[in-house]
Amino acid sequence: MILHRLWPVAALIAGLASGSLLHSQPVNPAVSQCRAGEAVIYSCKFGKSVGSVCGSKSAVHYRYGPLGQPALDLANRSDWSNVRVGTVRGQGAGGYQEHVRFSNGQTHYIVFKGQDGELADRPGRTYSGISVQTGPQGETTLASLSCSSGSTSSGSIVDAVNSRSPDDTDLSEEADGPFDAWF
Repeated sequence: MILHRLWPVAALIAGLASGSLLHSQPVNPAVSQCRAGEAVIYSCKFGKSVGSVCGSKSAVHYRYGPLGQPALDLANRSDWSNVRVGTVRGQGAGGYQEHVRFSNGQTHYIVFKGQDGELADRPGRTYSGISVQTGPQGETTLASLSCSSGSTSSGSIVDAVNSRSPDDTDLSEEADGPFDAWF
């Protein structure tokens, strides 16, 4: 059972070690792990794998792996306790990063996107990716994938996830907590 849960992390680490996941490629908007009836909230191709956040009317999924055969498929729990969202803003105008975090025990899959602000080296540059962290506070980074500008997203990933959760559910990261951060 434990090996089954660790397989997607092991596959991700093996891909990083081989260099196949270090550079993402532009993705066709149709390239995602989303199924019929689901909207693409975020998707990007990383080497031979695709990472996607998909949403139906009242659910979200994080899927990662070969296109059409994801090695990992995490859905929100019925109480949404394993899904969190957050946004951080940089100093100066325009800089921000937002994310959605899916937790599976002490492994956290964080899909993020952002834009550099006026004080950055490249103002206005947009970026996105996936960070896989482990530990109760996400203190160990297992993988960090950077997507080129070819990602597909539906505007704000935070808004897209929040719009699918029950009205009384607060998905916000704990203020100043370990995941209220830049990835």
